[in-house]
Amino acid sequence: MVNVTDLWEIIKRIDENKILLPDFQRKFVWRDVEQQRQIVASVLARMPIGSILLLKSSNPGEFSSKALGRKDKVDTAEIKGDVDFLLDGQQRMTVLTNVFSNVLFKNIKNVSELTSPTLKRRFFIMLPKWSIDGNDDFGFHKLSFPTDNLGDTPNYLSGDLLEYIVCLDFKAKGNEPYNPFSDTNELSSYCAKYSDGYLVPLYLVASSDKNDTLVMNFITDQIMCDYCEDVVSYYSALPDDESRLAFCEAYGLGNPVSEEDLKNVVQGMFRIWWTNFRDYIKVCIGKVNLDIISIAQSQRGRAIDIYENLNRGGVSLNTFDLIMAKVAKVNKENFYDRLISYISRKTDYDIRAVPKVIAKSLQSITDYSASSMLECFDEKKEEISSKYVDAFLNVLSLYCYNKEFTVEKIKIDYIKRNKILDIPSEDINRYAEHVCVALDRACFFLNVRCGIRKLTEVNNLFIFVLIAYIFYQDKYYKDEKIHDLLEGWYWSVLFCGEFDKDQNKNFIKHLILLIKLIEHKGDNNWLLSMKELILDTLNYSDKDLVLYKKTDDERYPKKNIRDYICQFYLAQTYNSLFDNKKKINVFCKEPLEAHHILPLGSVTKLGQTTALLRKNTKHICNSPMNFIYITKTENNDIYDRKINDYIQYITDEAKSALNLKKIKGDKINDQDIAEFLEQRFDAAKGDIKKHVDMLISES
Repeated sequence: MVNVTDLWEIIKRIDENKILLPDFQRKFVWRDVEQQRQIVASVLARMPIGSILLLKSSNPGEFSSKALGRKDKVDTAEIKGDVDFLLDGQQRMTVLTNVFSNVLFKNIKNVSELTSPTLKRRFFIMLPKWSIDGNDDFGFHKLSFPTDNLGDTPNYLSGDLLEYIVCLDFKAKGNEPYNPFSDTNELSSYCAKYSDGYLVPLYLVASSDKNDTLVMNFITDQIMCDYCEDVVSYYSALPDDESRLAFCEAYGLGNPVSEEDLKNVVQGMFRIWWTNFRDYIKVCIGKVNLDIISIAQSQRGRAIDIYENLNRGGVSLNTFDLIMAKVAKVNKENFYDRLISYISRKTDYDIRAVPKVIAKSLQSITDYSASSMLECFDEKKEEISSKYVDAFLNVLSLYCYNKEFTVEKIKIDYIKRNKILDIPSEDINRYAEHVCVALDRACFFLNVRCGIRKLTEVNNLFIFVLIAYIFYQDKYYKDEKIHDLLEGWYWSVLFCGEFDKDQNKNFIKHLILLIKLIEHKGDNNWLLSMKELILDTLNYSDKDLVLYKKTDDERYPKKNIRDYICQFYLAQTYNSLFDNKKKINVFCKEPLEAHHILPLGSVTKLGQTTALLRKNTKHICNSPMNFIYITKTENNDIYDRKINDYIQYITDEAKSALNLKKIKGDKINDQDIAEFLEQRFDAAKGDIKKHVDMLISES
């Protein structure tokens, strides 16, 4: 049975800075309005809404802390007595405090002081306008609140109430009546005259504050007047006494009455209904189904274990949250902010490891940061990429359990959650920065050698982790031959599908093989064998599969192959299709798009459309060999023109680099397409194997 908690008491303690948010907590991420509406609906339906974890402390300054929903740190020197640190539950408590009170907006001058612009929201229950045949879950049309819902087990479902919850945004300097920073006093008329119904502000309806109560009374009176006016207007328009009698009986009146008497009766019924409705909202807030787990100061070491047990029980926590909590025991600095600073800082890279074809473009960029270039931190969302976080944890764990890089000690268990959570707090704190350095080096490698522009383009997390783990060692990173070796391995793995299955096991196997090769303790026969399978692995990258000759058996190449082909040529760099002065590479300033070399519109038949062909998974024009990256401008210029119409304008250099040639004849048939793509497949296979061969031989 879920514990019942007085949400008002929690909000009061938040207002008094008796519940603080330790600065090691992650950012506010419950920005989605639907997610916020869902938890409000759950509260109003008396549904369980999870749990919060509090750590009691007699020292308010034990952690650098913030007030809930605020950016700035709290001056804990002014706080007297014990406090509770909110270890888990920040997201739901920030939302609920904003929904059911004005606390977040007290004592601040501007919304810029809020932790997120998505807190510039006010929540309401919208009651429907009166109609003779209306029906609603609150009994508002009939002014008969379902009092059986006033007990501890109401009949409401959260889905039933979601439609009544309205969220309205306000602007920082806006004059919206519900804007807490606005001087307008028009809230009551706004709520009563709202176009879709009557608005009941959830931040006022159950408040015990005198000013809030006064404003809410004005709103209630306005809604009641408007409601009664609609009822009386309908009554006065009834055509005869028989209709009026039937109407009056619905309100407990035996005979037709005057409009004034009807108004008085409806007002009385409204006040009774309103009292029940308001009491229900108060019960929902005063007896919210929320578990509070409170840890005594003397047992603060148990907090991490409780985190873990909560996570096993299905509470929305992740491994990274637990790691941040562990670091807080040895370092009060916000760990999330530390990682952001490591990701964002500018770095000097060794240009010797950069291929000559791209070195000039790289040197033209000022303040280059590989991690920033690959958007490991999303500045708009103020979030670290989830792929980056996962890689960080894996590299951290691999290193902490095997600092000597002993191949015999590399185990698959080290990338499992339990092992990651067992990393000592001191090690997390000590090695976090260099793990970020290793990840940045991997980003640099992927950016300048592998045609990767965003971290999201890295299809396999373990490839990122493997490269970063090897580059954790400074001596490995500074060796150009190891860069060549890893690039040769990278293209081989992608095009032979080695990581297509059993990724965990193959990751460990390849990590061991590569370190042995780097340390001259093993041969490269396995790598040479893998090279021979480039674009030749059965049912992954073989010719018939890639060229759509197995579609009758419902076998298709994965989209990854298309990405890899485009990225390979992007990594080699090539001239713009129509302008030799422009270079197409990862540093191209113009947006790049994957372009059908044989545009779909150029091969449509009577009755077909480009959209239909694009959806036709069996059409050969959707083969990975029919794609290259070109600029958005070029893509728009070409659009659906036939290749013979535009290829004559393509520079010789681009034709050669991308294996493009004119198709014989003016009308393109399926045989022409097959021959064109087969020629391109053979050329690409040769290009990739030749490039890998060169890299391996030089390493």
